[in-house]
Amino acid sequence: MIAVYIRVSHIDQNLEGQRAEIQRWLDANHFGSDQVRWFEDKFTGKSIARPDFQKLQRALARGVFDTVVCWKLDRLSRSFVDGRVKPGHDDKGASDARRH
Repeated sequence: MIAVYIRVSHIDQNLEGQRAEIQRWLDANHFGSDQVRWFEDKFTGKSIARPDFQKLQRALARGVFDTVVCWKLDRLSRSFVDGRVKPGHDDKGASDARRH
């Protein structure tokens, strides 16, 4: 199962550019909507106290997802330490990161 996290910093900003680009990647790699759950926040990346980011963290801790996709790493957090999304990652914030 894949988790997709998209974020903009302000409520008046639009998530659609990130959503469209990630959806193209999901389609090109033959991931159906039944394999993907979207998490979206309109909050600054300076804090991890964001509703959907917290939901993503809890789901990852339960083992619900094996992959997290985001448009850019800074969408997770402005700090790699804060942006860790799963226990056991190294000090750079990722144990297995793939760039596409």
